[in-house]
Amino acid sequence: MRASSISIDGLILYYYDLFPDKVEAYGKVQKITTRKGTYALKETDMGPEQMTWFLHCMERLHELTYDHVVPITPTKYGDPYVVVNNRYYYVTKWYEHDGRNDFAYEEFIIDELGKLHANTVKAQTFSEDVVKDSYTGLLKRFEQRQLEMERFTELAERQTYISPFELRYLSQFHKMMRIAEEAKHKVNEWYSTCEQNKRYRSVLCHGRPFRGHVVQDQFGEGNFINFERAILDTPVRDLAYFFRAAAQYPEWSEYSALEWLNRYESHLPLLIEEKVLLASYLKFPEPVFSTIQTYQGSPSTSQLDLVRKLDRKLNVMKALDRFADRFLQEAIPEQE
Repeated sequence: MRASSISIDGLILYYYDLFPDKVEAYGKVQKITTRKGTYALKETDMGPEQMTWFLHCMERLHELTYDHVVPITPTKYGDPYVVVNNRYYYVTKWYEHDGRNDFAYEEFIIDELGKLHANTVKAQTFSEDVVKDSYTGLLKRFEQRQLEMERFTELAERQTYISPFELRYLSQFHKMMRIAEEAKHKVNEWYSTCEQNKRYRSVLCHGRPFRGHVVQDQFGEGNFINFERAILDTPVRDLAYFFRAAAQYPEWSEYSALEWLNRYESHLPLLIEEKVLLASYLKFPEPVFSTIQTYQGSPSTSQLDLVRKLDRKLNVMKALDRFADRFLQEAIPEQE
């Protein structure tokens, strides 16, 4: 029996004095409707150390009086979580994530990331070893991804019958490799600039800032959920995730993306090396790489659906590439 099923029977909810009238499952989240109100019961994949860090981050947000995050509801004993069968569970108020078209998700997310990062930014003592490790790790990741894309190309070209997906992929392969090389060049440029300027900053990153982790309260105000992947890292970590996710929605435009970046920088202006690093992340054809894994892992999916998905990812890749070139052009005067 799964732990989430046990919680429905009352083992976990007992600690909250919650008696459900209705329980609805949404993946690892249970929507608990009671006479006291509606709650979200979350089953996590976190271990003890991760849970300790997660709670520290939530406490830090409270200390900063950051009020755009859904808080944890303590048990009747004052504990922030419950452990059942070595799995961690916690409860929050339930807010609907209805994907309303009238809510400006990207504007909310980028503003809040700017505020969050500005309130937690810290200039780290420059360490050549730490920066070099980050540099070699990112470059190795890009090169490994690139190698897998090249292997897929070689296998496709050997086929007697090349599928519509493979044919579309092959037609764009050289363009993808060119952009991948540009991304690696930006990684080298970032490393050189870091060594030259002898500086590095970290912030508290949400980890996965996208529409699915934003809910609205009863007043229509936005709130972040799921800080389980929060981490101290370069602000580029959150920004790269945000722009990659935003580029997949129809509201995306280069003009809007530049406006979002400007909104962020009204809270925390980026260093030139941070902009170069952001460009490297956005240029690398990661969205297209993911389609290879989907193709290889979903043999029953129709070719039409696969080609459509590939075309969407190719459009995202090209949009992010143009956006990266554009904001770097505007950043050039900062270097002079």
